[in-house]
Amino acid sequence: MKTAYNFQLVQIVVPALVALVVVALGQVFSAHRDRENKRREQRIDYLVSAFRALSKANHHPRLYEVADDVEQAVSDIQLFGTPRQVQLVRTFATQLATTKEAELDSLLCELRDSLRHELGRGRVTGNMQWLRIGRKTGTIEGDLTDG
Repeated sequence: MKTAYNFQLVQIVVPALVALVVVALGQVFSAHRDRENKRREQRIDYLVSAFRALSKANHHPRLYEVADDVEQAVSDIQLFGTPRQVQLVRTFATQLATTKEAELDSLLCELRDSLRHELGRGRVTGNMQWLRIGRKTGTIEGDLTDG
């Protein structure tokens, strides 16, 4: 009689324990996935902002007007960028500091490709194309440059 009782108890307790372990593991994996998704979203947001700031600065006639945004973008890329992006932004910063000129196209293309990959978009080939519209009173002058 006691063996039958123990057998019934095992039939109830073992599935309950298995269910609890499955639920606990599901929670752990779900929390991990949520943290990773949040990190990914934050990284994408910062890199999109950096891309926008650098693209605004690229071929800008008065770089000092966007200097704060460029400085923030350089910092953000060093924090959130891939090793390749960090290397490119360091090269850009060093060139700008030493020669007062620096090329941004390779960094912007790298950011574009990385962000498009992160967002599930296809790769785009070719250089960046830049449009700068002159802002004189009453006239519109376009300057289209190929990066």
